[in-house]
Amino acid sequence: MTALPAFLDLVHNAAAAHASEVNLRIEDGRTQVVAMVRGDSILMAETGAEQAQTFLADAFSRCDGADSFTLGSARMMRMTGERAPLPDGIATALVQFLPLREGGRALVVRLSYEGDVCCGTCGG
Repeated sequence: MTALPAFLDLVHNAAAAHASEVNLRIEDGRTQVVAMVRGDSILMAETGAEQAQTFLADAFSRCDGADSFTLGSARMMRMTGERAPLPDGIATALVQFLPLREGGRALVVRLSYEGDVCCGTCGG
């Protein structure tokens, strides 16, 4: 197992791989970060579950309009570069925090690239 990278490093690594989505899952005492790249799941990091709370709080603090983070709360946030610089080519990131469930996702980051056509459902 390896340490989780800082949230911004993870976003930059995902953008470099041209990932469309990044998921953080907590299951059986371990945390896995998986990127979706052209339909394939790519394991980006794996570590113990204890690091997840710090990682999730860091992710939340990078989002626009972030206030206080509560582990396990459901929140839909956005990153536009207001609080943290986005990687070159990334227009926005939708960041969804989910309640912790056994084997479930605790975080979903959807990356939108400059030039992508928006369907209008996200408000972007």
